[in-house]
Amino acid sequence: MTMLWHDENAFISVTVHEDAAVEIIDKTHDTVWRMGRVALQEDNPIDVGHVWLRSTRSICEQYPGRFQGEATGDRIRFTLRGREQRIVGAFDCQIRLDGPWLEFRLSNIEQRLPSLVFPTPIVSESLVVPMNIGRWIRAPLSERHVWDYPAHLNMRWFGGLRGDNGWIAVLHEGTPDAGVLATELTAAPVWLQSLGEWSGQRAVRYRFTNGGHVGLAKTFRGYAIAHGVYHSLEDKIRAVPTAANLHGGRLLAFMQTDRCRLEHIEERMQPIPCPTPSGDLAVLVSHQDARQVITTAHELGMRRGLVVLRGWINGGYDEQHPDIWPPETALGSVDQLQHIVSDGPFPVALHDNYQDIYQQSPSWPHGVIRMPDGAPMPGGLWVGGQAYILNARDGLAYAKRNWPYLQTLTPPAMFIDTTTAVQFYQSYEAGNTLTRTQDMQLKEELLRFYKEQGLALGSEEVADFGVPWIDWFENRHRHHIGESLPLWPLVYHDAAFCVRYNQKAQQAYVPTDPVPYWLADLLWGYALIWDVRNMAHWHESHTKFPATLCVDEWHQRIGLDEMLDHRYLTDDGTVEQTTFTAGRITVNFSDEPQTVAGQTIAGGGYVIEEG
Repeated sequence: MTMLWHDENAFISVTVHEDAAVEIIDKTHDTVWRMGRVALQEDNPIDVGHVWLRSTRSICEQYPGRFQGEATGDRIRFTLRGREQRIVGAFDCQIRLDGPWLEFRLSNIEQRLPSLVFPTPIVSESLVVPMNIGRWIRAPLSERHVWDYPAHLNMRWFGGLRGDNGWIAVLHEGTPDAGVLATELTAAPVWLQSLGEWSGQRAVRYRFTNGGHVGLAKTFRGYAIAHGVYHSLEDKIRAVPTAANLHGGRLLAFMQTDRCRLEHIEERMQPIPCPTPSGDLAVLVSHQDARQVITTAHELGMRRGLVVLRGWINGGYDEQHPDIWPPETALGSVDQLQHIVSDGPFPVALHDNYQDIYQQSPSWPHGVIRMPDGAPMPGGLWVGGQAYILNARDGLAYAKRNWPYLQTLTPPAMFIDTTTAVQFYQSYEAGNTLTRTQDMQLKEELLRFYKEQGLALGSEEVADFGVPWIDWFENRHRHHIGESLPLWPLVYHDAAFCVRYNQKAQQAYVPTDPVPYWLADLLWGYALIWDVRNMAHWHESHTKFPATLCVDEWHQRIGLDEMLDHRYLTDDGTVEQTTFTAGRITVNFSDEPQTVAGQTIAGGGYVIEEG
């Protein structure tokens, strides 16, 4: 192998060969890492304009790419070869060291390459990926995957481990057009065109660590703070004190309306009960009902928290975004809604959405994303029927248009649905094109706009680009024994509150359950969400409310803390421990007692130690 490039400093020594193989010596931790000579490539564009990118890929649409490099000045020109050694395309790569960081910067990518996976994967024993709460992949993946940011990867990094030593790859520039291609125990950056062209530069930075998955997460935490992808909860609360209500509190979330049209059920082909096939609005929780539930929750021991009202808009939940005004009168009068918002024991957030639009919305189709063939981009099939996706530029304009109406209700908080839950989009509408980078920037503008109104702000799932503005995230983080790693709270626990949608419904809160659902909330330092789907549901579940107040009490102690550490304490992965500034908790996810370090923890139990 011919060496094309070599450099070293006090931290690392790097040698790059003409076939793209790389040898890295981590001087700090006395470890050698190697990148191979092959990176899987795709024959065709990966993103074909669907609202959700197809993450599972087929061997039939990929080929093993090999590289031939030639040094020219301060860069290497790599030629990519595919099947039968045919030339597929070429690109430039500049490599440099920046302290402990190793950077690969790609430019001048030939147009005939529909996407590019480079550099090649680092040989590792396991992968660490910021998906869901965090995922530790120790068994080889049997399928091939492309995970994009921020829909699949909720932070702009991925990594690998060999023993306690690790490497982290941060998608440093061109992030909205980037993701990861993973299979077996390999992962490498994948780069996408923007509106069918290779424009701008793309850069990935590697750093080499120890401390296992915690070391990787803390390395990215340092990166996030240094690059403005962080804002502490303490600072947010100083700016907007309303946000403090989730510290040691919980989210009381109301689904006020539903609407069921028979044709929507037929189109979904799902056996969903349809009590109102005519499409009439079903009132689940009226404004008067909501006031009573809030009062009862307070009497049952809820001392702090936020209330979220979903479905209050004109037509009910999801019916005609972004045309939300006036509020739906079937729930009660505007004065009654105003009374809930301004006169209660807990601040109230109004649910809204500036990514979806429906055909029955008066504003349809203005602002809808256009695919390359001019068709509107379809989204999901929701309560309002077939949703379509708004250009973020127009979504921001609609939000600003609606705000004077919302101001009349004086809401102290807003929940802007889906903004931080999905991938970035492109639009090909003539005169109103949208790149993924612009989509990210405009979504940041949307969040910034609400914060400038002095509001506490929430959104769906988690995504690092939203952290500077979001006070709370409502997500679907799930616990999987032996696989879950709390990567998100290791980076951002002290930057945004988190609550988890309870897919098991309220019966999961039964105190006699051998392994309570909320054990993971305790472990991760999350607040609790209590859903009120209808009044019958509340009457059935509210007696279980006091049994979960232990989550609020623990959150009161550590809710603003950095998560310092996480460890698996048993070989079977059923006992885990997290450490915060103010305390440590050990949780047993088994239904049998477990003894760790001479201490027995009951099945489905936990032990708290002072910090």
